[in-house]
Amino acid sequence: METGRKTGAHPSEHAAGVLEQIALASDCFLLTVAAPNLARAVSPGQFALLGCGTVFDPFLRRPLSIHQVDVERGEVSFLYRAKGAGTQWLSQRRRGDVIPVLGPLGRGFRHSGSGKKGLLVGAGLGAAPLLFLAQELAGRKWSLVILLGGRTKAGILRPDAFERFGTLKTITEDGSTPKKGTIIDLLQEELKKGGWDTIYACGPRAVLKVIQGISCRTGIPAQISVEERMACGLGACLGCVCRSAHSSGYLRVCKEGPVFDAGEVLLDG
Repeated sequence: METGRKTGAHPSEHAAGVLEQIALASDCFLLTVAAPNLARAVSPGQFALLGCGTVFDPFLRRPLSIHQVDVERGEVSFLYRAKGAGTQWLSQRRRGDVIPVLGPLGRGFRHSGSGKKGLLVGAGLGAAPLLFLAQELAGRKWSLVILLGGRTKAGILRPDAFERFGTLKTITEDGSTPKKGTIIDLLQEELKKGGWDTIYACGPRAVLKVIQGISCRTGIPAQISVEERMACGLGACLGCVCRSAHSSGYLRVCKEGPVFDAGEVLLDG
């Protein structure tokens, strides 16, 4: 049976105290909060809704992937880009501030057994949910190759953290790392070596669509974390749906996802 680290946890409210906020690049931040109950409940690939303002401005919370968890210390970290009013407000929080957090939410990555070979593929901010997964799989004695791509070297986020859990390989479109090209170029190189049990990926839809095709063509199971705009984050508003590959219906990214098997969804829109 495939499982994540925890199963069946219901979302709950957490008053998360800010422990640290680090600017990683011009618009990317690493936020660490004290949330011991969330740390115990969450699985790799799940997300949380963070309040990003005072009172009702902005009104909607922001969905952020769980980036890293330290259960013993009761800490949860989020890797995010400040690109709107809500996340700009979030980027200004400092130690001692309290942020309302609802989670864990969604369906995370699944895996089974130990001692397998996994390929993790993160394009840009797609690295966000993969570090927690790498930590989980490495703890189960998986052999991991982690591919991170960006437009520039600054877009390769937290390489030192990823190196703790597997073999890290990076690529940039401008050649500011030793290897120049796209994340798909790097992926194709690794696939030639064979022996992969599962591909786990997060990034732009164009990248995920290529991975869907690779999985279909090669038979290598793949799981993709899909990014989508969300409102309620609980599956009620139907604002984050994508088309099902197996019916004429739709799947909710916040509820049936954000992690899907590669063949579950259509990413045409």
